[in-house]
Amino acid sequence: MDEVNRSESFLGKAVAVVLFGSMLKPEVDRLSDVDIAVDVAAKESDRARLRELNEQRVQLLESQGHRFRGFLERQFHWHYEARAYLKGGSRVISLADLRAEGAFVFAVPHRVIYAEPDRKPLPPAPRQQDVRRRREKPDPNCPF
Repeated sequence: MDEVNRSESFLGKAVAVVLFGSMLKPEVDRLSDVDIAVDVAAKESDRARLRELNEQRVQLLESQGHRFRGFLERQFHWHYEARAYLKGGSRVISLADLRAEGAFVFAVPHRVIYAEPDRKPLPPAPRQQDVRRRREKPDPNCPF
């Protein structure tokens, strides 16, 4: 994680790392994997500059023979590259996206391993369901 955050070759950085799952359960004798949720943010705050730097990196990798699977992988390579390095090709580490799966991660036993000093990974606010009630009774002759 320090390598990703310090190295200038990575355009993303690990903002928060949270351990969750069976690693935190003392009753589990044999572990199947290590569940880690990571929040990766861009080092460059200017979006236009980030796109420019990312495109330069993508072109360099293409010149070295790397093939991208699609448009999104090219556009968000900075994010994918940082996550891939953090996973390290390990089949044991299960890497989750903390922004996307934060509600699940914080709902189960978890331990914050790393968080930037100015950012604390907080569980997302619970979503309130928008309940809309029908004000009119449907037409009894309507087939739908």
